[in-house]
Amino acid sequence: MGGTESETQLRSGSYTSIGQVRENNEDNLHLWAASSYVLAVVADGMGGAAAGEEASRLAVEAIEAGLVSHGVSVNAPLDTPRPDLDATSEALIANKLIQAIRSGNQNIVNRAAIEPELRGMGTTVTLAFVRTGRAIVAHVGDSRAYLVEGGTGSITQITDDHSFVEALVAAGHLTPDQAEDHPMRNVLYRALGQNLDIDVDVYEAFLNPGDRVVLCSDGLTRHVKSREIAEVTLSIDDPEIASQALVDLANARGGEDNVSVIVIAIEGDGGDLYLQTPRELFDPDDTVDLRRIRPLITDFAEMSVRSELDSPTDQREGGDADYQADTEHTPPIAFDPAYERFLSDDAYEGRDTRVSEQ
Repeated sequence: MGGTESETQLRSGSYTSIGQVRENNEDNLHLWAASSYVLAVVADGMGGAAAGEEASRLAVEAIEAGLVSHGVSVNAPLDTPRPDLDATSEALIANKLIQAIRSGNQNIVNRAAIEPELRGMGTTVTLAFVRTGRAIVAHVGDSRAYLVEGGTGSITQITDDHSFVEALVAAGHLTPDQAEDHPMRNVLYRALGQNLDIDVDVYEAFLNPGDRVVLCSDGLTRHVKSREIAEVTLSIDDPEIASQALVDLANARGGEDNVSVIVIAIEGDGGDLYLQTPRELFDPDDTVDLRRIRPLITDFAEMSVRSELDSPTDQREGGDADYQADTEHTPPIAFDPAYERFLSDDAYEGRDTRVSEQ
């Protein structure tokens, strides 16, 4: 094949599991594909039992209604043409992703307001639109999107976790390794269902043939390291089988949570599409030291790094702290000496959590 976009193909697969501990699956994931793009979402519900399932379902249904349906049934073949997205600009795609997530958030808030048994429900959402040469990712919560580079085997976390512990890492109070075992690692300061207003982070990633885009709930990253995600997705050609292999690995290591994975493969031998992609949306002096992943900032999408948190509260059934209330007026993070008991004496050099790992 040559180096044109039309000569590059996308393949995708997904897999979800209840895990080894939970009694129900609060994750909800879905794939929609056309000839030129793939739209994928992972939503990890919270609130316990039916509430978490309902929240993630409402989020995915809002995404389908806002981005996919256009008169086409969700049960239609994956290659059914959906021209409304085929030729849409990246800026407009970003706007559509944001609006779909906000619509889902509104539906969750409204539903909880009229059904007391569902109050406190919420969900994460990681939503990716992948088209030849680039991916647009909209994100709320701590489900993740990764870019696995086929040429180097490195893996980069595209999204930032909206978690209390990740904020402590960003502030220099914890190392990434310490964060993995922190007792508050599942506490979120941003998720769908908190209130009617919600900020959505949007990123753009540039893709080359051989790359993989991976979306997953935190049930995977609780047990599987990022370098292992890269190894599995690059060693298994079929995205469906690769997705199941990652889920199986998490379950073999305890499966403490529901586990959901989507793998999207960019295929072709036409050279580096990334190098051919216009980058007019970005400032070349951007301080984020990432070669192929940048926050996407347009008239429609605003990406902000938050340094403020509210006091976390436990909203998950069984004491799995994962959700909290309003974040509109929150104090800056101050160093708390009590956290010293979680720190080790290991030497550490600060790093952005999205920088590639070999």
